[in-house]
Amino acid sequence: MSKKGSLKKLELLKELSDNTFVKLLPSTINGIGVFAITPIKKGQRDIFSHDKSEWIKISKKEVKTLPEHSKELVENFCLYDDKNYYVPEYGFKLIDLVIFLNHSATPNVCSINDGENFEALRDIQAGEELFVNYGTIL
Repeated sequence: MSKKGSLKKLELLKELSDNTFVKLLPSTINGIGVFAITPIKKGQRDIFSHDKSEWIKISKKEVKTLPEHSKELVENFCLYDDKNYYVPEYGFKLIDLVIFLNHSATPNVCSINDGENFEALRDIQAGEELFVNYGTIL
């Protein structure tokens, strides 16, 4: 194995050891939710991966023309404003755990830079579901 390959492996092991905070579980609020698997300190960022993909603006009119199964995914898992949805460029071939954050008027995480990162608003205990206020993501 090349030295570069070893560095990637060491970086991955460090990430798994030091920066793995959440997993998906059934939510008592709605469907699937994001839950802390280790305590998360107030101010913690890098809770989620840093997806560098583009989010493509698709009009609500265009979304209405999609097959029902695709339309349902966009409507349930993508950010939107009055006229458009914002869909990851890879569609739903990969999943970012962020799309499973449920809404709360009293969230425990907030969006930084229009959803590029998220920050814990308070200490979050292992086993606790993470919530974001949908109205403040964009």
